[in-house]
Amino acid sequence: MIKLTAIIPTKNEIDHIASVIASVDFADEILVIDSFSTDGTFEKAQSLATKVLQREFDFYGVQKNYAISQAKHEWILLLDADERVTRT
Repeated sequence: MIKLTAIIPTKNEIDHIASVIASVDFADEILVIDSFSTDGTFEKAQSLATKVLQREFDFYGVQKNYAISQAKHEWILLLDADERVTRT
């Protein structure tokens, strides 16, 4: 079976982090790449995600490509903290 890594880039997303992680609970790995949040996002993500990394934000593409390079699985689902995967 194909394994999936969900990647969620964040910066001060405390209001969204729990629900976005819950929406991808089917993923084999949930990786949060945090840009040094100051609102508790990093700490909350640590209690919910498979892996949480911190990296200074420089550019969206660079940040996301870095996260992809840290993913455990070849298949990647990339979504922002204000997005949700819904089941129908």
